Amino acid sequence: MAPHFDLKKANRFFPHIVLVGLGIGTANYLMNGQLNWVQWSIQSLSTSFIIGYTLVIIGLNKAWFRHKFHAVWQQYLLIFLVFCLAGILATEVEHLIRSAIFQSESYKPFSSGKMYLFNAVISSVLGFAFFMNKQLLPVSDATTSKEQSDDQESSTNEETSSQSEQSISSIPVKQGENILLIPIQEVVYFEAYDNYSFVYDQNGDKKLCDYSLGFLEKRLGIEFSRVHRKYIVNSGHIKQIKPHLNGRYLILFSQTSLPAVTSSKSYSPTIRKLIKID
Repeated sequence: MAPHFDLKKANRFFPHIVLVGLGIGTANYLMNGQLNWVQWSIQSLSTSFIIGYTLVIIGLNKAWFRHKFHAVWQQYLLIFLVFCLAGILATEVEHLIRSAIFQSESYKPFSSGKMYLFNAVISSVLGFAFFMNKQLLPVSDATTSKEQSDDQESSTNEETSSQSEQSISSIPVKQGENILLIPIQEVVYFEAYDNYSFVYDQNGDKKLCDYSLGFLEKRLGIEFSRVHRKYIVNSGHIKQIKPHLNGRYLILFSQTSLPAVTSSKSYSPTIRKLIKID
């Protein structure tokens, strides 16, 4: 199943956004006395809400964006446009507040000059930082550690899937409006993706799966081995295992169209079992 777009999760960041707005308003008041503290704070709160909520909404729905826009350039272009618009809108709202509420200046639409560019750039930089860096959001939303995320998700899946400890025989993936079941023997490897995973099959296709690696690791058969916190590979499709840097290994598959997978040093015992190293 495809990830859904969730707006409600952003509400938990309401106190943070208020604090940021008040902090910026206080700083502006101390550096520039043209308005009083209340006026500066109201202006800054409006900007904080517009840009801040945009940040957390997109940051918390990364899986949805990446599912809808598979190409990286599409994701980046969309994020850039959204945050530029957020910065421009925040600037215009500030201008409107100064004019309509505090009457400190006359209101002329889109007359704030370089402030549009300034806020658009700041908003875009922050937006990319939140979208790309998983450390900027809590573990439950942005997955600061794949292993913690896998444990969290697997504990939930155990409640809903505890009817059997048998190995799963097929993997459900989204294909358009339908759910496609891929036989487990056709799966070459899995790649972790937030609380979900990507499935790479023997046809060279990449599809989004609703299972986390933590759940899959407990349900897959003995032909599957976890070689990295991000990867579970099917030994039946491995063509070659080559020594790599710093005790790691490069795993190549029979499907030459699929990219190779690099193991992590902590999974070296697993690799040695795969290649029968004593």
